[in-house]
Amino acid sequence: MTKKFITYTVLIIIGALIGSGGFYLFAGGNATTATNSATASTESKSNGKKILYWRAPMNPKEIYNHPGKSNMGMDLVPVYADDSGESGVVSISPVMQQNMNVKIETVKKGTLKPEVFTNGILQADEQREYVATTKISGWIDKLYINYTGQKVRKGDKLIRIYSPELVAAQEEFLTALSYDGAVNNSSNNSTLIKNAIRKLQLFDVTDAEINRLKETKKINKYVTLYSPISGTVIFKGVDEGAKINRGTPLLKVADLSNLWILADIYEYEASKMKLGLPAEVTFDYLPGKVFEGKVSFIYPTVDTKTRTLKVRLNIPNRSGELKPGMFANVEIKTKSDGVFPLVPEQAILRSGRENTVVIALGNGKFKPAEIELGEYADGYYQVLKGLTANTKIVTSGQFLIDSESNLRSSLEMFNQADNGKTEKKDMKNMNMSEKNATPKAEKKVKSELIREGVIDVEAIDVNKDGRLFQDVMDWNVISDKPGKCPLCGMTLREMTIEQVKKNLKENGFKYK
Repeated sequence: MTKKFITYTVLIIIGALIGSGGFYLFAGGNATTATNSATASTESKSNGKKILYWRAPMNPKEIYNHPGKSNMGMDLVPVYADDSGESGVVSISPVMQQNMNVKIETVKKGTLKPEVFTNGILQADEQREYVATTKISGWIDKLYINYTGQKVRKGDKLIRIYSPELVAAQEEFLTALSYDGAVNNSSNNSTLIKNAIRKLQLFDVTDAEINRLKETKKINKYVTLYSPISGTVIFKGVDEGAKINRGTPLLKVADLSNLWILADIYEYEASKMKLGLPAEVTFDYLPGKVFEGKVSFIYPTVDTKTRTLKVRLNIPNRSGELKPGMFANVEIKTKSDGVFPLVPEQAILRSGRENTVVIALGNGKFKPAEIELGEYADGYYQVLKGLTANTKIVTSGQFLIDSESNLRSSLEMFNQADNGKTEKKDMKNMNMSEKNATPKAEKKVKSELIREGVIDVEAIDVNKDGRLFQDVMDWNVISDKPGKCPLCGMTLREMTIEQVKKNLKENGFKYK
């Protein structure tokens, strides 16, 4: 008897275990759903507020009048009535705030030093360049500097030129000396001699060379050009033996110990530029090395094609490691224009010309606020209008909050009647198969402009001018004077009596 009892007991326990496991396997999904529904119900009761509707967590415009699943298979989120009465305010439970990863930060006052990032091109200092040319024509007899990039020191010979014009001018000078000596006993003060000397000076013949010619009476067939500065040859325009004319550029020497950077500044940033502003310059040619410079000149015109303003920076280059033509990365440090509330860049919602932040009102309440932004630097914007310091704002998850607030405001406007009273609307038209559903309002507005029954069109025309004003959305709204529809708020459109009758007929209204 005891053995049978033990055997039956073991069989009963095994059967119970198998039944529990089967229930878990086959009814797990329903159990989970039931658990979620119970959780939602518990949350609703613990919240103590009336649920307005339910919405999808990933699409605030997908709303329902009962709990369940969204079109994406996610649990619907309850939206509770707000007891503040303020338009656009959204109440979010702590659980949903955690699920939405809502983060809050306090706005602080401070100063910004906006940095302007731009690009520029290195070039030689225009004030330290020399172009070798001549005032006489002739032939290049000797090039002492014969390749681009050659180093030159001040006073070095550059070019020797043979010029028949120079020879003729020297002969005129000697002839004037001889004639003056024969006639005036070598007074050397005659007009003829002065004119000959002046002609030599115009050919850039030095006074020392003129005195040598006067003493030795030996004509020099060549004129030699010397470098007035130390630098590097950056242009060579002639070769030995070439014929040259007056004013022909022969060589160009530049002192590259100091260079210019011409940087482009966009027009909207031009007001930040001031002389003397410090700048940091980097080059891909020298990664990791930073050069210091200052804004030395702001050009007076804006390029009409690129809408940019050029500014000039001086960069020392005594070691010669920088080369004209290099591409530079420029960071100009501007000055702060005052103390303002500062908001993080990630907290701002942008839509066209509007910039919005979500303010945390406390107790799970949030409200969007439009702000006006100023300068930007280091991840923060200045707030010129719309926000004060010590205000708490949302820096993460604000997009869903703003969408919910916009939807709430839209529903409030949709449900608002002209008399200022809010009607309770029927939301039975919302079901699980409808996307972006919105509640339909039952219009209960009373106005003498809303015509009912058989409409006597001609009787409405009190002033007998044959014209009336009709709403193109609600065709039974007709007036003898201009105005707006009491149902939809649209401006009434002026029409003839025949047009009004035709519209009523086409839209199923009775008239006479």
